[in-house]
Amino acid sequence: MKALLLAGCILALPTVARGDDSKAEAKHHVDRATALHKDGKLAESLDELKTSYALDPQPPLLFAMGQIHVQLGECPQAIVYYERYLATKPPDDTAQVTREAIETCKTNPPPAIQTRPAPAEPAVPVAPPPTPVRAAPPPPPPPPVATAPWYADYVGDGLVAGGVVAGVVGIVLYRSALSARDDADHAADYQTFASDIDRANSTRTTAVVFGIGAAALVTAGAVHLVLHHRGPEVTVAANPGTKGATLVWSGRF
Repeated sequence: MKALLLAGCILALPTVARGDDSKAEAKHHVDRATALHKDGKLAESLDELKTSYALDPQPPLLFAMGQIHVQLGECPQAIVYYERYLATKPPDDTAQVTREAIETCKTNPPPAIQTRPAPAEPAVPVAPPPTPVRAAPPPPPPPPVATAPWYADYVGDGLVAGGVVAGVVGIVLYRSALSARDDADHAADYQTFASDIDRANSTRTTAVVFGIGAAALVTAGAVHLVLHHRGPEVTVAANPGTKGATLVWSGRF
């Protein structure tokens, strides 16, 4: 919209507004209206212009009041003041601008100017509700002692395996001793007989030693596995603060 500035309309008034006290007071209200308009207080500025017009009805004030109504988003009221201003027979250029303002209000009214909002009151902080105190949960039962399964117990398994190997070796040697004894029984001469008897006795002694070692190793491995891999254990733990209890099942496999 092509329009005259509000300040331009009002600043033209001092050359007219001279004379009695009412004109001076009207000029005072025009000055206040100008200051309020600069601060964005449109409604208060409009009231000051209306007061000034009541004291000294200068035609430019009508146009200025129409302008403020447009800025407030009140085009119907603005058209009333524009038409009253045209009725005062203003200069041609000003009249043309006023007619354009009326046409714009009718066909494409401009949006209202956002006035400065009053400062918001500080919000009173609200204390958060107290956090409910929850009873501490009962302590968890102690975890079972982690041990390797029997097939991963290298000590026990090694002892048993060593005993089995030693037992197999003892059996092989014992059979070799029996074979040497049979050879001695079929010897063709005494020298061969004596040699076969000595070999049979030595081999049998070695077989016995391996047999005893095998038994000792297997026994030690079995004892180790039994001691370190007992069956499942059952533990009953009371829950503090309740009438129940916790049943813990643990074991080694």
